[in-house]
Amino acid sequence: MPIFVVEISGRGIVAFDAPDDLEARARLADKAFLRDLYVLQSEGRALWDGASEIHVRAALPEEIATWQARYGTGEQSAPGTEKGRRIFLVPVVDPSTAHDEEDDSDDHDHGD
Repeated sequence: MPIFVVEISGRGIVAFDAPDDLEARARLADKAFLRDLYVLQSEGRALWDGASEIHVRAALPEEIATWQARYGTGEQSAPGTEKGRRIFLVPVVDPSTAHDEEDDSDDHDHGD
């Protein structure tokens, strides 16, 4: 199955497999996927600002190698799991779960 990459502002962000170009582009309609791009951060900034154009393109050889290192080359995904086979090509942090004991200071005034 071909590997595709979501690219934002000229940077490859996440790789995933899809049967074809049309299905790869359709993944951008997945609200949970778009939420991840908006919420997750890399190097202190969101992967996607909610306004920049998101491109889907064929993966480059090094991106395919990264994909294959994670999922192998001959494995088929189980039925119903195709949309879950994605890897981030940049280091990511979920700021909503990135708190450790050091962050448990008096910073709890969130207006709840």
